[in-house]
Amino acid sequence: MNLCSLIVHTRPEKGPQVEQSLNRIPGVEVHGGVDEGKLIVTVEDTDESPASDTMMSFHDIEGVVSATLIYHYGGDDLNEEVIRELN
Repeated sequence: MNLCSLIVHTRPEKGPQVEQSLNRIPGVEVHGGVDEGKLIVTVEDTDESPASDTMMSFHDIEGVVSATLIYHYGGDDLNEEVIRELN
């Protein structure tokens, strides 16, 4: 499992359109920043595509200026990691 967070910079006038495009991609969720043109986005692996391929596809979306990886978690099972940390 891969879980990543990114900042996706957009042209200011294209922020809402980019948000809609990103939210249509399986495994992608936009958490905010649309008005500033700096979208806070999480991406996780899906059966159709690994997170790395999904992130690279962001550059094909009209209005995207750049996508910068902020955080990456890679592991076999995120839930097992969380349980170990709690114990």
